Amino acid sequence: MFRKYLAVSALTGLVACSGGEFLFDENAGGGGTTPPPGTPIVNPDAVNVPANLAKNLRSITLNPNGQSITVEVASLDTTPLRAVYSRRPTMDVDGYTAYAVQEDALDRLFVALVAESADDSVQAGVVSDGGQFQTYFSGGFFRRNGAYSKPTIGTGPGAGQVSYAGAYAGLVNGGGDGLELLPVTTPVDPVLLPGQPARISGIVFLNANFADNAVNGAVYDRVVVDSGLRLDSIILLPTAIAANGTFSGSVEPERQVTGGVSGAPVGSGAYGGIFGGTGASSVGGVVALTEFSNLLDDEQEVGVFVLTQCGLPGDAPICGNVAP
Repeated sequence: MFRKYLAVSALTGLVACSGGEFLFDENAGGGGTTPPPGTPIVNPDAVNVPANLAKNLRSITLNPNGQSITVEVASLDTTPLRAVYSRRPTMDVDGYTAYAVQEDALDRLFVALVAESADDSVQAGVVSDGGQFQTYFSGGFFRRNGAYSKPTIGTGPGAGQVSYAGAYAGLVNGGGDGLELLPVTTPVDPVLLPGQPARISGIVFLNANFADNAVNGAVYDRVVVDSGLRLDSIILLPTAIAANGTFSGSVEPERQVTGGVSGAPVGSGAYGGIFGGTGASSVGGVVALTEFSNLLDDEQEVGVFVLTQCGLPGDAPICGNVAP
């Protein structure tokens, strides 16, 4: 059961926009560890994150000490507008580094999960609070370092077909264990208390065909980290790969079959991302879901994936089942 928190897409004078400056150190590494500090780089082949994925998130910048990030969310996180989120190792999700901010016990707790590909070519992440006053704020980003480069397309039935796999991490509008919230020191009416976003772990598998310029896949083995609750798989429906290596499509839960009859999927969602590296060696992206499980109520999720192409060093174990 999740408390009913409504997504906020705009505030007076603070309208959520697509895109933004998502800057990470050119030597930063993902994998659930703190990226090393350095000079941020600007993407020469800039792309906008679709508004239905960026939502309230405007920018993320890695700070020089590597122990914090500066985030701009069209929300009520901190003053000034650009907030500093501190490293929060206790909230890491396998493959993704956590940062958080909460100014006091009666302010919202915001959590960010970010990662960078092993070849430094793509970065992606998500931010969400756990809800307060029947609303919450969230959003995602992805960006590429360098120009778009397709894999070599040979001949034969598998020409241009490439797979990607790796870890997934998500944040939900509430339902967290509350251990990261600042404690109240005097009695407080529950209506004032902020929530903590629950974290979700999983695995993403994508098939991309660069001859047909199309991609699809799934997010599976989805588990609420805070409670151990297992969730349905999510299907990333086929969508086109644009000329600049980006993609944006629709999501639906896996259809469940009972008594030989396929059940109608619940909820709705979207996903998008960007290919990067030599021969599209990596991909990063974001997933946004609404009412995606019959086991939960009023839930909304933003999730992130940063994946290595199968057949390259550091690829996922499941890649042993696909042709390089």
